[in-house]
Amino acid sequence: MFSAACLNECTTFPITGQPLHNAAGSLAPQRPTEFAGILRLLSTLSYQDREQISAYERQVYDMLRSSPQNLDGLVAFLRIQLMQGNHQKAKAVANRIWEIGGTLDHEAEKSYVNDLLNLGLVEMASILLRPYFEKMSAYVGEYGHLFLKYAIAAGLLNVIEKTAALLPSVGVRKALTDFAAVYRHLNYADAFKGIQRSVLDNVRDTLCAYEFNLYTDRGFTDLEILLYVGNETLDYERLREFVDLQASAVCSAKGVKRLNNLSFVIRPVGEYTKPAV
Repeated sequence: MFSAACLNECTTFPITGQPLHNAAGSLAPQRPTEFAGILRLLSTLSYQDREQISAYERQVYDMLRSSPQNLDGLVAFLRIQLMQGNHQKAKAVANRIWEIGGTLDHEAEKSYVNDLLNLGLVEMASILLRPYFEKMSAYVGEYGHLFLKYAIAAGLLNVIEKTAALLPSVGVRKALTDFAAVYRHLNYADAFKGIQRSVLDNVRDTLCAYEFNLYTDRGFTDLEILLYVGNETLDYERLREFVDLQASAVCSAKGVKRLNNLSFVIRPVGEYTKPAV
């Protein structure tokens, strides 16, 4: 993982449509288009369909043999590793893509940013999201979920608020605004950020997908964070209890009481389902 200082200095990865030079000073190689179709198929595939996922893995691997620095192919390979629960392999592929640099297909870039967040690589994702944040109103329709996923994972109430204000769904907009308002009113912004950092620290070696749900049935907004991990031998409930305990410890260290509107669920990555928000 890059350090914050390295990320601030890094200029090797592109804004879409603006190719940059890689570390060797030459443009990254041009890419065939076949990988785009595979990536679209992967986005519709159940994480439980291991046979089909393995078939795509073999296909992508064979295609990458002749073009090992093909960025779109590596993005597809990254998604496959996450679907199979291979956190360490996925992280290595994500860092490899970053090191190569170049221009990604638009959909591949979105997939890459999403999977950086799924790995807990929040700072790297923030760099690629930055140009879209600068024109948030223009991109919220397409990137709204990624904006929120990043904001929650990074613990940034201000980004949650800015995104919520632009969302077309009145219900989701109100739920997010109300959630952020509670933490603002109680001066809990630092505690919220600290909790999110603690959560990612505690699952950083096995996280394969990160999502969230919103509930308003209790008269206020509950935020549920779903952490899908790749280690099938884990005691998921015990890990959830530990994550929850560490979140409470963050609040205690900051001298505030833990609110009961933030919860965590830990599941094997094979149970991943697309978010409703």
